[in-house]
Amino acid sequence: MKTKKLLYAAIPALTISLLVGCNKPKEVIPDSREREPATEIGDIINAWTDKLDSKELPLGLSNAYSQGQIIENFGNEDNQSLYYEVQHLAKKNYLGSDLVSNIYFKDDDAGNGDIVSLCAYVPSDANIASLQLEVFTSGMSTSFKSDVLNIDESNSDQWNRLVVTFDTLETLGAIRLNYKLVDEAYLGSFYVDDIETILGEETVKTDYVSNNESLYQAYEQFFKVGTCMPSRLFNNSMIRKIIKENFNSVTAENEAKPERVLVQESSQRLEKDEELNEITDCSITIKPFEKVYDWCEAHHIGVRHHTFVWFDQTPAWFFKKGYKDNADYVSKEVMIKRMENFIRKSLEVVNARWPGLVYAIDVSNEAIQNGNIRTKDNNNQNPNNWYQTIGKDFVYYAFKFARQYADEGQKLYYNDYSYDYDTNNCKYAVNTLLKQAIAEQLIDGVGIQGHTDSDQNMNAFITNAKMIKQKGLECQITELDITINGTSTSEYNKQKKAYNTLLTKILQNNISGATNITAVVVWGVVDDASWKSSQNPLLFTKNYGKKPAYYGFLEAVQPYLEQDEAVE
Repeated sequence: MKTKKLLYAAIPALTISLLVGCNKPKEVIPDSREREPATEIGDIINAWTDKLDSKELPLGLSNAYSQGQIIENFGNEDNQSLYYEVQHLAKKNYLGSDLVSNIYFKDDDAGNGDIVSLCAYVPSDANIASLQLEVFTSGMSTSFKSDVLNIDESNSDQWNRLVVTFDTLETLGAIRLNYKLVDEAYLGSFYVDDIETILGEETVKTDYVSNNESLYQAYEQFFKVGTCMPSRLFNNSMIRKIIKENFNSVTAENEAKPERVLVQESSQRLEKDEELNEITDCSITIKPFEKVYDWCEAHHIGVRHHTFVWFDQTPAWFFKKGYKDNADYVSKEVMIKRMENFIRKSLEVVNARWPGLVYAIDVSNEAIQNGNIRTKDNNNQNPNNWYQTIGKDFVYYAFKFARQYADEGQKLYYNDYSYDYDTNNCKYAVNTLLKQAIAEQLIDGVGIQGHTDSDQNMNAFITNAKMIKQKGLECQITELDITINGTSTSEYNKQKKAYNTLLTKILQNNISGATNITAVVVWGVVDDASWKSSQNPLLFTKNYGKKPAYYGFLEAVQPYLEQDEAVE
C-alpha cells in the first residue's frame, strides 16, 4: 500500500494561510452543552470545536479499516481538530454522526432554516478528490447537500467551510461528510473542525408566531395545560416548538396503548406458571413511545401515560391460551395474573428509565357503556375481552395493581368519554364502577375526555367535575377537542367562545372549591392531524397558525392574572 505522508511536521509553516476559507470570529465556549439557548439569528445551537465539546469523535467512521482521532496542535482557530484516514468503500464513502453510538448532534440541534456547516482541511497530497457535506432529516429519506468541494491547488492546504441550509420542518437525522478518493486503491486523509449548527431564518414559511405567548405559563398557577403527540408528528420541528412553548404535559396518542406495547412472539416463549399451567408473564416493548418520552424528559415536560386496561387497541391474543390468536380464552385467575404482570412490568420499566417523568396514568379507559359496565365494543359486535375473562371487577383489579406498582406521587386515573354529554354515566362511574377502588384509596382521579362541539354549553363538564370532587378525587380534561363546521370566521369565533366558556367555567369552579381540575389536555396540536380533522377541532391551523380558539383559551385566564397583580 502506498505510504501516505502525514503533515504534522509541515503544520507550523502553514499557520499563516490556514484560515483562508474559514476565518469568521468564534466565541470561546468551554463546553457546548452549557451554551445558552439560541434565540437570535446567527446564535450557535450546537458545535464541536475541540475535545472539551466531546471527547468522542462527533463524526464516526463507516468502516473498521479507517482511523479517526482528535489531534493536538492543529486546528481552525484553535489547537485541536479531527484527523481522519479513510479508504474507499463498496457502497458510499462518508463519515457520519449516524455512525456514532452516542450521537453528538441531536435531533433538536437543527430545524427549519438553520445552518449546518463544518471546516475541512485537505493536504495537497492526501489522495482526496472531493468533499461534500450532507445533512439528513430524521427519517433519513431526505437530505440537503453543500456545494461539492473539488480539491485542487486553490483550496488544498487550507481550511474550507462547507455549508448546508436545513430547508425543512423535519428534525435533524444525521450529519455526513462524503468523500471521494483520487486513487481508490489507497487511503486518503483530511482534517475536520468547527462542526456547527446555527440558528437561521425560517425557509419553510409557517403561520406560527410565538409573540411571547404561552398557554402553560399563563395557567401555571392553576393547572397543567397539555396536548398529545402522535409518533407520525414527532419529527416535525414546528410541532415540537409549539409544544415546548405552550404545553407542559404530553400524552402519547397511541404509542403506549397495549397493542403497541405487548409483544406476542416473545410472550409465547415465556415459561408457564406451574400452579396455573399457563403463561402469565408477558413481554413488552417501550420502543413505540421511547423517543417521545426521551424528548419530554429532555425538555422537562410531564407525561400522562395512556393506557393499561382498555377494551379497544388491546390484542385479542393477550386473552388467549398460549398467547395464540385462535385459542380459547384463559381462566379468570390466569387473566388477573396477566393483568398484574403487564401493569407491573410497564411501570417498572417506565419508572426506571424515566424517573419522575410520568405524573398521571390512565389505568383504565372507557369501561362504561350505556350507564353500565362495558361488555361489548362500540359496535356491539365483539366482546370486551377484559370483561369476558375477568368479569365486572376488572377495573378494580387494574387499580389494585397500579397502586401496588406505581411510584409515589404518580396519580392514577380512570378515563372515559361516555360522560362528555351524559352526566348519568359519571354518576355510575363514581358511585358504582369505581366504588371499591375509591374506598380503598386506589384511585386519585377521573378523566373527562372532552370530545365535544361548539354548540354545547359546557355545563356537563362542571357537573361531572363536581361529582368527582365530592368523592375526594381530582379531575382532568384529558382529550379536549371542540369541533366546528368549516373554517369561516363565524365558525372560528363560535369555537373561540366555546373554548373560552369552558376554561372560564373551570377556573371559576376551581377557585371556588367546587371542582379540582388539575390539567386540561387538548387532543392534538394542528387541525389536519386531529382524528377529527374534517371538523377542525384544535387550537392551531394546518399551517401552524394560532386560531381564534387559541386566544379564547388564553384570554379566559387573563382576568384572574390581573386580579393577582392587583393584590400584589
